Amino acid sequence: MIFDIDRYSEEKKVKLVVVEFTDYAIVWWERLVVERRRNRERPVSTWKELKTIMKKMYVPKHYYRESFNRLQMITHGSKSVEYQKKL
Repeated sequence: MIFDIDRYSEEKKVKLVVVEFTDYAIVWWERLVVERRRNRERPVSTWKELKTIMKKMYVPKHYYRESFNRLQMITHGSKSVEYQKKL
């Protein structure tokens, strides 16, 4: 929501998100920064890149499949519900 209010650069978006990290997330982030520096990789500089890295780290591979299966089994009372993806 914050990104919708102001026009932040991609680098600033990453910094804004990172300052909100706590506990394991900040430890993970600091380790990631050090590893990338050690491997001479460029720093994470875009919001899209950060989201991709975080999904790989925190979202189990089976999550989307299981979520889709649960969605297909939704009912309203005794009637089934048809799901249609918005384009």
